[in-house]
Amino acid sequence: MPLSKKPKVLIVNCYSDNNRGARGNPDFVPQSIAPLALAGVFEPGQVEIRVACEFQQGPMEDLRLLAWPDLLVLTGLNASLDRMKHLCAYAQSLNPSVCVAMGGPLARVLPLHCRQFFDEVLPGDVEDLAPLAADLFGPHVIAPEPGLRHDLAPPGHRVAYAEASRNCNFSCSFCAMTAEGRAYQPHDLGYIRRQLMQLGHKPCVMFLDQNFAGGPRAGLMARLALLREFHDSGQLQGWAALVTSDFFARPEMLEAARISGCIGFFSGVESLDPTQLRGFGKKQNLSGQTLERIERCLGAGMTFHYGLIHDPVTQHVQQLLDEVTAIAATPSITLPSFVSLAIPLLGTPLFQARLREGSLLPGIRLRDMDGRTLLTHSLDDPEQARCLVARMDRGLVGCRAALAHGMGFLRRYAGRMQKYALLSALSPNLAQAFPALGTAARDWHLRASAPMRSHVAGAEALGTLYRPLMPLASRYARYFEPVCVTDGRGALHEDLQADLGAGVQPLTAQSLQAVQFSRPGGARPMARSDVLAGKNQVASPVL
Repeated sequence: MPLSKKPKVLIVNCYSDNNRGARGNPDFVPQSIAPLALAGVFEPGQVEIRVACEFQQGPMEDLRLLAWPDLLVLTGLNASLDRMKHLCAYAQSLNPSVCVAMGGPLARVLPLHCRQFFDEVLPGDVEDLAPLAADLFGPHVIAPEPGLRHDLAPPGHRVAYAEASRNCNFSCSFCAMTAEGRAYQPHDLGYIRRQLMQLGHKPCVMFLDQNFAGGPRAGLMARLALLREFHDSGQLQGWAALVTSDFFARPEMLEAARISGCIGFFSGVESLDPTQLRGFGKKQNLSGQTLERIERCLGAGMTFHYGLIHDPVTQHVQQLLDEVTAIAATPSITLPSFVSLAIPLLGTPLFQARLREGSLLPGIRLRDMDGRTLLTHSLDDPEQARCLVARMDRGLVGCRAALAHGMGFLRRYAGRMQKYALLSALSPNLAQAFPALGTAARDWHLRASAPMRSHVAGAEALGTLYRPLMPLASRYARYFEPVCVTDGRGALHEDLQADLGAGVQPLTAQSLQAVQFSRPGGARPMARSDVLAGKNQVASPVL
């Protein structure tokens, strides 16, 4: 690359939407900070960098932008692998010299499969990007102190995001963190302080840790003391975080959080049924005091968000409906922020168990793992289970019950909670009473033209995103085929056998180095320098 030219880097957080016209979720909380963290690897003055988030902004369709970068970095959650393949095909067709790197959970769970489509597969954390970037552009492009690039975030949102730790110290059977098996890793206070300094004055900062309160008690108290320092000085108006249920067993922790400016928490309740909790491996929730812990948090003036998870293999539909009805009749606690199906994510103990016992449906595609699509056989009649999932988008509580619960909640807590905490606590009531306000209904404006959802794996229409925006070479046709998880018998699909078959261990960054660097279509192996030099180029289509 000429020395006078700054490298161009585009980072996209991919999201699997059904329709091209989906509006995105700009007001949803929380948002991903992955693009900002990846951008923080680079020294700002040494590269031209742009970031995009399909979840927040809607599907990426700017072909000129996809033709722009020298390095395209793609990330996203499990169900977004198809979208990563789509954007890779566009970028490589528009600019054959581009290097396309991907990371995230699927880079760790399906490294061999991903290697068939992308130039670089980064199975580690954000910092894995630095050696690749230095190799491509030179070490001068790497920031000496990587951090979150908050200056690249869309302006105007009242909630900012930070990170105090990574991974989790618990092992829930359905969690991607369990599949990856990486140890809990708290950040040092200096890194957290630098993040808060960069944010300026925001009404609320949300920590996107898997467990903000994990690790030694002394480390947690130090984090709370730092937050109190910023709160008392007026630099931080409030903060929120994700914590596990054991945090609420210690009243002194709640008090320390309150005086440090905490607005509220999200915690994984998942179910009020101990049998379900044992099946999910949530030992931290088995004390039987879930309702008391929620009331304790709310009584201290902080909101409490949580979700419920329904596993059709082990729980009847009526059991879930009874649980939701009981919660709606209890205004001393918040309504659930979401109700979802249990997702047997690839590589998790739950996935392995469902695969062994033959509970997975035939024809599952990776994009079906969205929490709104039946993936398994059920205890109930299949149509009854399907109707439950369809109701999840419309709300399981109902307008009248949600509003009545909200009024009771207001009478109990209006004098104890500050404005932002109270509004946050009542947001699930609004979403249940008026489903069009909920994120699950963000593409309702497309319902007239979009095919009706079946809510059954393998039976959903692929949607318009799987139809290319532009003519592509025939070798890219497979980039628009969905990743299949199970075959026609419900067994593991042959495409994933190399990564997930019996006896195969997850690849490490070191073992990936031995995998040949090549472009699809049988072309000769290419060195990274060849990619940036533009060798083996083909004619780009006219935009």
